[in-house]
Amino acid sequence: MEVVNFRVGERIVAFNILNILLTEKFDDAQTSMPSEDASFLGIKDFMGEPIPIYDLGLAMNKESTKQYNLSLIELFHQKEREHTEWLDSLEESVQNNTPFTKTTEASQSSFSKWYEGFETKNEDLLDVLKKIEEPNKKLYSVAHQVLSLGAEGKTEEAAKLIDQTKASTLAILKRLYQAAREQVDVAYKPVTVFTTTDGQKPCLGFVVDKVEDSLHVTEDQVRQLSSLDMHVGQIDHRVKEMITSLITTGEKNSLLLKPEAFL
Repeated sequence: MEVVNFRVGERIVAFNILNILLTEKFDDAQTSMPSEDASFLGIKDFMGEPIPIYDLGLAMNKESTKQYNLSLIELFHQKEREHTEWLDSLEESVQNNTPFTKTTEASQSSFSKWYEGFETKNEDLLDVLKKIEEPNKKLYSVAHQVLSLGAEGKTEEAAKLIDQTKASTLAILKRLYQAAREQVDVAYKPVTVFTTTDGQKPCLGFVVDKVEDSLHVTEDQVRQLSSLDMHVGQIDHRVKEMITSLITTGEKNSLLLKPEAFL
């Protein structure tokens, strides 16, 4: 069997190539329809047929990848602001001779606490975030030096050290956060998969994050799945019906979907 793998959030799903009529870049040009189903994006004219278009990420994960990415990009803006505000607070503490109430330990920083629990399949994004660890530690190590200088009345030296930190360590952090935001954006290449049940007539269109790859799988690499209720709980029943098999290969596993079951 020939299949095509697609990324949907943190999951990889597959369609039998016989169930795929066409994949095209998602242009969000479908006609909106009144519906209580948030995953139903509307109708698109395809091969002379009005085809329902669904956001498979929203149906499967209860959150569209587009919205998740926007939230992640905003979070990186927030982390960048937190670093800037932390250094500003340190500077204000020395200038006004007031207690510095924020943490001086990198392990207790907002970024470190968040990063410790963050998971993603985006390896390029993980590489960027890992690079933030070192300047993050360096930034917080400056606090001890600055506060020590301030306690000794050497405010000019403390101010100079803060200025140097802004021009070096903080600037590096800002560039890395920008790189992280760009990586989130560039990794998202949504496509619409137009499916068929008879190899000729279009059935449904599913919006996925991007095309992963295509491959030939043998019978022993396809394992049938049944009685998923006790394992997956109350997920969208249409998605549950679509998942028929687990494809296991040496490099990658994916869930084989049957498009007509979504109906």
